[in-house]
Amino acid sequence: MTTEALLFNPERHIELAGTQNIRDLGGYPTKDGKQTKWGKYYRADSLHLIDSAGHAFLQKEKGIHTILDLRLSMEGKYRKEDKALYDFYNIPLLDPATLTTKMPKSLIEMYILMLESSKSKFKKIMDVFLHEKGNSVLFHCRVGKDRTGVLAAILLDLADVPKDIIVKDYALTGEYKKITDEELNKRPPLMSRNQFKVMLGCEPSYMEDFLNYLYEKYESAAGFLKKVGLTDEEIKVLRDDFVEEV
Repeated sequence: MTTEALLFNPERHIELAGTQNIRDLGGYPTKDGKQTKWGKYYRADSLHLIDSAGHAFLQKEKGIHTILDLRLSMEGKYRKEDKALYDFYNIPLLDPATLTTKMPKSLIEMYILMLESSKSKFKKIMDVFLHEKGNSVLFHCRVGKDRTGVLAAILLDLADVPKDIIVKDYALTGEYKKITDEELNKRPPLMSRNQFKVMLGCEPSYMEDFLNYLYEKYESAAGFLKKVGLTDEEIKVLRDDFVEEV
């Protein structure tokens, strides 16, 4: 199967009103001849605008009963009745306080800052995944690209998915989450429209550079997870829960 066929498998992208970027991380080949499990991990943009019918679809048709929200509370809140439907975890991956002392000048700098300043958060996230062994988990941020993209890359590398496929999965957000004028108008103070447009992009080179950093400093996602406090056995459990025979 070609890489394009893998990326655009009809099972991958979930079309649902109120969101644009829900994708199943299953079906990707691993270096040892296995593949990532369909229906185990879903990456997504914000879900707080999905209506009750949409949540019913996610639960009944996709078996999703666990949501991990990587956003800050100011980025949009779920309705209480929707949140109560799930085993719900909120673990913001990037602390705004970090940005007061070091403002990243590029996306790659932001991804590295996220990796290095949020080790305790990554440990909590992996503890959630260990607790949810055997269950479907959906994790998301606002756009489903940066915080979600870094976490997806760590999971895919842990599963031993080739680097080129991890990069292409990251860039796939560009197919579903278009940069609109409305989005550009939300740019932060002191950032030009063009600078913000670059930050909203998902060029493959951004993920390539991030993975190069990860490999150079930690050798692999598994090496990074050891540094955040996971044991070899826990790392094996996480991988085994995400891969299957073809």
